[in-house]
Amino acid sequence: MASRAQQKEEARQRRLAEERARAEQAARQRRMFTIAGIVLAAVIVAGVAIAISTIGGKTKTGPPPTSAAGRQQVPIVGALLNGIPQSGNRLGSPSAKVTVTEFGDLECPVCRSFALGAENKLISQDVRAGKVQLIYRSLCTATCNGPNASWFNAQQAAAEAAGLQGKEWYYVELFYHEQGDETTAYVNDSFLNEIAAQVPGLNYASWLSARSSQTLINQVTTDQQNAAGHGFNSTPAMLFQGPKGTTSITGDVDYSTLEHAIKTVS
Repeated sequence: MASRAQQKEEARQRRLAEERARAEQAARQRRMFTIAGIVLAAVIVAGVAIAISTIGGKTKTGPPPTSAAGRQQVPIVGALLNGIPQSGNRLGSPSAKVTVTEFGDLECPVCRSFALGAENKLISQDVRAGKVQLIYRSLCTATCNGPNASWFNAQQAAAEAAGLQGKEWYYVELFYHEQGDETTAYVNDSFLNEIAAQVPGLNYASWLSARSSQTLINQVTTDQQNAAGHGFNSTPAMLFQGPKGTTSITGDVDYSTLEHAIKTVS
């Protein structure tokens, strides 16, 4: 039979063992909480990155024109525009009741979000139905505030040069679909030429010759003067003209806002 001293020592050892077990369990729980916290933080960071990289469900930048994803943008734009009459910078029937003039900057990410969202819906419904005609004009905003300001005239004139062949809106839409990061100087001769090479039915040689035309450069300047005359200093800016008058909207608005403005002037 164990002595009283031995019994006390055995009880003490049991307490120590229980304390060690509890300490080890607490340590395991802390490690688990730490790992869970790291995983949760990673998920949150990834979620924020995804949220930052999207605007209204659309990524802020598009794929390069020569990439596989870039080539996939051609049939998407074609499905939107094929069959709609184009002439110069106009898309839609010249007899449409309402004219919407958009002042845009091809490097502007807000313009891209608007183009891929509400404006594409406007094109597929109202423009295709002959109710609205769209006119594209130039206003330097994002480009002039970025590292590529000197390329504004060239990029806008490139779209106008496509317009000489009735293809300006193909060029504009492809540019927006494949727009790069506005903080980088991605617009150059190669990029502009690659966009043109994607435009269906475009005579590339004629376009290349025309895109440096001083006449087109002058039109870009005139467009900006017109924008200033309407008090526009941000893009996209839209002027709605119809039998009941004129109204204007700026920013990445939704389709219902466009419809309201159209009804106001119809």
